[in-house]
Amino acid sequence: MLARFCARGDLKALGVVLPAYLGDLGTADDRMRLSTALQMVHAARWLPVQEQAAIGRLMSVLAASASPVRSSQ
Repeated sequence: MLARFCARGDLKALGVVLPAYLGDLGTADDRMRLSTALQMVHAARWLPVQEQAAIGRLMSVLAASASPVRSSQ
């Protein structure tokens, strides 16, 4: 997705998503930041239709991975 943003020169979308992507170390908080950045781009409707749909699917995956896991303590 980031490569598409670069190829198209879509600096707005790249500027919103790239910091969250680069800062993602795999923690739930990092995934939530990335999901929030993608939601911002998706809500603004800056992208072509196919990429809007792809971001929608990606947000679903990230939301599932960012959900807190409850321990049985």
